[in-house]
Amino acid sequence: MPACTKIAKESLSPKEKVRYDKLIDAASKVFLQYGFEKAKMCEIIKQAGGSFVTMYKLFGNKEAIFIEVLSQKSKEFFSSIESSAISYSENFEDFLYDIGKKIIELSANESTYAFHRLIISEGHKNNAKVGKIFFDNTIKRIASIMAEYFIKEQKKGNINIEDPTLAAYQFLLLLKEPFFFAKILGVDTDNDPVFDIEKSLRQTVKIFFKGMVVKK
Repeated sequence: MPACTKIAKESLSPKEKVRYDKLIDAASKVFLQYGFEKAKMCEIIKQAGGSFVTMYKLFGNKEAIFIEVLSQKSKEFFSSIESSAISYSENFEDFLYDIGKKIIELSANESTYAFHRLIISEGHKNNAKVGKIFFDNTIKRIASIMAEYFIKEQKKGNINIEDPTLAAYQFLLLLKEPFFFAKILGVDTDNDPVFDIEKSLRQTVKIFFKGMVVKK
């Protein structure tokens, strides 16, 4: 397999950028359909058009294009969340609710569920290389964004928490459950009142706010 010699998208010509985006879109569909291990470069080329020469020029190998798919998906997912967290100036409880609502709205869709199913089925293979890529580009990234905000609030004396980064991971996990894992498994929870997303969000925010905020 050719070595990974991926070219930065910023250095591409307008025509090459169009080809780049088509390959990413096709690769995303192929990975979701076949999984990482069974996905074939030839199938990506078939769906996107073009040639193997272009594919290897732009990405180098299958692992590199998979990394780029994850990177693009995470950028789409986290760009609005990241900008909101950085510029947020309202009170801490409002931050928890608003950022939690954004995360749930962006994650509660079939495309996100499908990608999580892919990672669960493929992520542990090959020394968890794919799983680590996914973790670093998604869960770890959003946790670090939230942890930065928690640290700022702690320095202001607004909250008191032993470990801001750990708290960020805990908040993210509680945000998605109990409905997220059920959806990944294909369980229909739409008619069960326990799985009401808005109610779950309000209760999660209440638990974290009361547990972290400093009473003045």
